Amino acid sequence: MARECALRALYTADLGQGSLADALNLTLDSFGDDEQSGDLTDGVTLNDATQELVFKFATSLAEGTWRGRVALDRMISAAIPDYDFSRLALIDRCIMRLSLYELQNYDYIPPAVSLNEAIELAKKYSTLESGKFVNGVMHTLLNQTEKANYDQRKAPTDPDLGEMEKISKTPIPEIEEETVQADSEEGKIASRYGVWKNRRDENR
Repeated sequence: MARECALRALYTADLGQGSLADALNLTLDSFGDDEQSGDLTDGVTLNDATQELVFKFATSLAEGTWRGRVALDRMISAAIPDYDFSRLALIDRCIMRLSLYELQNYDYIPPAVSLNEAIELAKKYSTLESGKFVNGVMHTLLNQTEKANYDQRKAPTDPDLGEMEKISKTPIPEIEEETVQADSEEGKIASRYGVWKNRRDENR
């Protein structure tokens, strides 16, 4: 839910609807609205201490991603050389920026968690096909970060984040390969990522 709060704020700010600070305040204030809060928390009841941790993580993610968005965009664009970066949906760009910033700056978060959360956000706020696309691009970007050979036994721990991950909607996952149509937009660039399979290839 912290990532979701950060994403909503980033998207609002990128649309030009106020500053990031205003967008964050608006998003975090939604916890006081029963309908919007239920959507963010997925029915999980948060005590004051946990809500404070969610706010802290969401603010850190959003502010860091916003500051580094130009450099993050360059990396994302370079990872999809056969795709026009300007054609990416704004929400997909925001999701990938957020996930890449997390990969680069939170060494105590397993990369599988970061990628899986990005995929789930894409499915919720964009499309199922966007989830597959984000999966492929983020795998490529992961291999360009220090987490490419992540070993959780050697990773530092963060007590605050540990508490927040207990209320995460998704456990630490095993990220599976995605299958796409060979003639789809994703299929045309799938070979660059190594995490997708063309459906026509399954019969070979």
